[in-house]
Amino acid sequence: MSTAIKSGNRSQRSSMSNDDSPMDRTMVATVSALAPYKPPVDAREHFLVLVDGWQPGLRIRLDGKPIKLGRNAGCDVVLPDSQVSGQHCEIHVRPNQPDVTLHDLGSTNGSFIEGKRVQAVAKLRPGGMLRIGSQVFMHQYLLKAEVAKAAELDRDLDKARSYVQSLLPAPIRSGPVLTEWFFLPSTDLGGDAFGYHQLTEHSFAGYLIDVSGHGVGAAMHSTTVMNVLRQRALPDTDFHDPAAVLASLNNMFQMDSHDGMYFSIWYGVYDARTRKLCYASGGHHPAYLKSPTDAAGDAILPLQTRNLVIGAMPGVRFTDASVTVEPGSMLYVFSDGVFEVITRDGAQWGLKDFLPLLGAGSGTAASEPARLYAAVQQVARPGPLDDDFSLLTVTFA
Repeated sequence: MSTAIKSGNRSQRSSMSNDDSPMDRTMVATVSALAPYKPPVDAREHFLVLVDGWQPGLRIRLDGKPIKLGRNAGCDVVLPDSQVSGQHCEIHVRPNQPDVTLHDLGSTNGSFIEGKRVQAVAKLRPGGMLRIGSQVFMHQYLLKAEVAKAAELDRDLDKARSYVQSLLPAPIRSGPVLTEWFFLPSTDLGGDAFGYHQLTEHSFAGYLIDVSGHGVGAAMHSTTVMNVLRQRALPDTDFHDPAAVLASLNNMFQMDSHDGMYFSIWYGVYDARTRKLCYASGGHHPAYLKSPTDAAGDAILPLQTRNLVIGAMPGVRFTDASVTVEPGSMLYVFSDGVFEVITRDGAQWGLKDFLPLLGAGSGTAASEPARLYAAVQQVARPGPLDDDFSLLTVTFA
């Protein structure tokens, strides 16, 4: 900081000529003995966000006083969960500190931070995951401006999530083709969508798409593609021809015209008269066909054609293939969010790790997708999965 000191009738700030009197000039003095400059501290707030449990999306503000969580009505946050103790744990906020402190109150089943049981007291960092019973929370430490933005994003994601789910078809539980599915969108909503419908009295089409990225944009792009397939809105395209369908989708949804988004797809058509399933995939891992005589799942057949993802390059030729289906066979079609998970010991799971689960089922077709989801959850680290979980089964009578 500079200070100007005036003397006499002179007010200029510098330049002293040789005949200037020492007292007849403006002096500039630099004051250096002030307190050191401290940049302003951005006001932030602590939140616990319920990402998996009884009310996903619930946002709990953590202010200066301790917050007690438990099953009893007297707790600050009441959790209706039989695995949660009456007074389970307490969270303390320290002024201007990014971490909060969790005190376990002698709970029966424990409090877990990043999968590790808390021994009396532990720190919970921003972005850290806290599990209490079957309730999973994420700690957020947000600027006040980010709080409003996060709330708006949550509302947008909720709307997009509801819209995607409203378009999913009902299970088919009678007739020559039976379907079941399990769909659980990720916290930040991926780009998965799937569907199926009759093309004619004897032919049936089914598909699953996975748009690149996450968020509202990816979800809306996936629903646009799904609506095009549902309404058969591809000009001059035979929807019984999987290769032609992928080629038309590729021409319509070039990534240069859709904010850089592309997608993978598996599309199949089944003819009940010939029992032939014709299929094509674009940048997607295989679907798998399990024979009713293969109880152990040792000979599950991968169904895949090597084509590019949809939208990467115009004018691409696509190929398809076909297979004859035995009565009682089951087809598994799923997204990569089903098998790309981080395990409880921190390892990265892949497709080869997931496939043995397909042969481990002993229940009914109606329970198969839910069984597989439960099996993946047993392997995955605590908390919500990182991507959408989309799994469709088709049983051929």
